[in-house]
Amino acid sequence: MAVPVQTWGSMGSLVAEQREFGEQTADYLEANEVHDLFGHLLRQVVVNQPPADKLIKFIQDQLRSKPPLAVCVLGPPGISRVKYCAQIAAEYKVQHIHVGKLLATLARSKKEIKEAMDNGSLVDDAVVIEAVSAEMHKYAKTGWVLDGFPRTKVQAKAICTRETGFAVDKVLLLHTGEDAIRANFMAKIAAAGYSTADREDLINSRLQQYQRHVISIAELFKNVIRQIEVNAGEEGFDGIMSVIKGNLHVRPYANVPLRSNRICLVGACSSGRTTAAKSVAKQYGLVHVDVATLLRKHQQAKGQQLETVPPEWVSDEELCSIVGHRLGDVDCMRKGWVLDGFPKTTAQGEFLRQSHLWPTRMVHLQISLDTALARSADRQVDPLTGAAYYKPPANTAILGRLVTADYDVPDKVKERFKQHLDTIDHVMRTFPVVSSTVPAEEGALEVANMVFEKIDEPLPTEMAQSSEQE
Repeated sequence: MAVPVQTWGSMGSLVAEQREFGEQTADYLEANEVHDLFGHLLRQVVVNQPPADKLIKFIQDQLRSKPPLAVCVLGPPGISRVKYCAQIAAEYKVQHIHVGKLLATLARSKKEIKEAMDNGSLVDDAVVIEAVSAEMHKYAKTGWVLDGFPRTKVQAKAICTRETGFAVDKVLLLHTGEDAIRANFMAKIAAAGYSTADREDLINSRLQQYQRHVISIAELFKNVIRQIEVNAGEEGFDGIMSVIKGNLHVRPYANVPLRSNRICLVGACSSGRTTAAKSVAKQYGLVHVDVATLLRKHQQAKGQQLETVPPEWVSDEELCSIVGHRLGDVDCMRKGWVLDGFPKTTAQGEFLRQSHLWPTRMVHLQISLDTALARSADRQVDPLTGAAYYKPPANTAILGRLVTADYDVPDKVKERFKQHLDTIDHVMRTFPVVSSTVPAEEGALEVANMVFEKIDEPLPTEMAQSSEQE
């Protein structure tokens, strides 16, 4: 059911002239990222709290300088964390604060530190925090990458204080399988000239310490931490660095602080939106907001059958309420999001616009009706979970439950496809500057790479900011 766009938001009761002015103002503020700029300045003022007589100069200095990169990189022993941190430091021209080397230097003059490191124990939190904080302050204006810090919850809390001046919003957690980590860690010890058999206890101790502490650290940073799957060996270094840079999300061509990615992926049924959205979420460290999953949870709460109501058949008002609530969660606000299958109508697009949830990119995955029919014919749904399968699952219990959803029969697919064709042009015109189309007939990898290109390509307004600062 379409809802008149003027009923959305606070502008619904305005006269025509007021509404036009409000829309023009909103367009200007969003196009020039004014909300994000003010948010960045406010955060810097709160963190640094300059004296009142120096406040204006402080804000001017912030506007003239590029926000320095400040990132914590965590990961288990044996995951080549040092190499990734060194590459980040080299590419972004920031200081590599190698906590291990920092402590090794201190160990030369402090016996208790050397004993702890030789035994594979963690150095006292207070000692580590003091040493690392000094380095953070030293390179605060130019930026830094913290390699292997924090290692405990106490250390994590310490860098969230005003005294450190660090508002945490870039934390990367490198992870992989335990067997791969153990093998690579043992190879590292062997390369250093030690017997792995003699150091088995050390290896176990280090891995157990990491596992014990990383859970609480990840919980503390749950709204900003980005997990990156890493091969424990050398293979795929360039590909992993590409994902790391996507997760760091640093503007390369202007001093203006870069807003979090807000990506809308739209397309007809069976266009591969969800597969592409998962790839985007991984590449850029975003929250994957799957509208179909949100709707299934909503349907469960109302006692509806999961496979009978696709998003196209839900009212704009109900769907906007569900989506708006999710996008207001802290993780979406801090990390950014990729919205899978929304907006589908003009009213839904207007809801995003008038709710100040403008996408930074909207990508339409375009397929033909024949492709939609062919893909839908291969799809079956688990009525217990709502999960879709294009190939028979290995689990025989799941296989026995699979059914063809009512909305995947050919007549319904044609109906849904027509609905999409009738609305997509209007939806794309809601955000014309950030909208683009990708042909989605190819394989998942090819489509994902084309979507990445659309996201990475700077907009004219973004390039204008760059030329103003040259």
